Amino acid sequence: MDIRSLGYVGIDVADVDGWREYAELLGTMVLTEGDGLRIKIDEWPFRVVVQPSERGEGLAFTGWELPDAAALETATDELVAAGFTTEAASGDLCAERRVRGMTRTTDPGGFQLELFHGPVHDHELFMSPTGVSGFRTGPQGMGHIVLGTPDLAGSVRYYTDVLGFRVSDYWKPADDDVVFMRCNQRHHSLALVAASEPALYHFMLEALTLDDVGYALDRHYDTDTPISMGLGKHTNDQMVSFYSHSPSGFEVEFGCGGLLVDDATWTVTEITKPSFWGHR
Repeated sequence: MDIRSLGYVGIDVADVDGWREYAELLGTMVLTEGDGLRIKIDEWPFRVVVQPSERGEGLAFTGWELPDAAALETATDELVAAGFTTEAASGDLCAERRVRGMTRTTDPGGFQLELFHGPVHDHELFMSPTGVSGFRTGPQGMGHIVLGTPDLAGSVRYYTDVLGFRVSDYWKPADDDVVFMRCNQRHHSLALVAASEPALYHFMLEALTLDDVGYALDRHYDTDTPISMGLGKHTNDQMVSFYSHSPSGFEVEFGCGGLLVDDATWTVTEITKPSFWGHR
């Protein structure tokens, strides 16, 4: 399967207005759509969909990009052959997501995936309301997500054996591994953690410069926006980042300088501490 990147995520939230203020604080563009929001960080019409929900807050769906219609058809056939249920998205849903084609499915942990091709660009220039110089996206996708799953072993097999992800490394803080996986040069687009029920732990946005990160951190202090972990540098992807407490309870990692992996030379290892320094 030829998944190229994490294209977008959708989140269910209780406080849409709170998310509007929060997303602008991070330095993203925020656009109203119906009762929800679209968060824009580059030339794509959105990278995060914020939708109101009364059923709880967290991850609603993830969108994974494939190169073209033929690749999406092959991916759909491979999912069916592996015993997973798929559903072709309607034309209305494709229009809503700004894609040319999409197949929906569910992973072993219960998370909804949208495999898509042909993102429809709006060609609107990204202009940060707070002066963020930009975000690293392009071939590396929007960033990464960390998910808690009740079926860690089954989910790891699903993403590697069926979807074609590669394991970058492991961390074992307790009895179970945290598994970091990539689908492009970004060290990880997805990390999986054992959990009693499906949960979004955080998603990450990667700014272009350290100054972007520092100014964003100052904006948190200036507005008393909660910070769950202060500035630090990770051992595996070498991201310099801090963790912000979102209005929905999960975290958003805001960082820069993430490692790019060369598949020809990379070897899988296990880290024994998550950060060289910081992240207190």
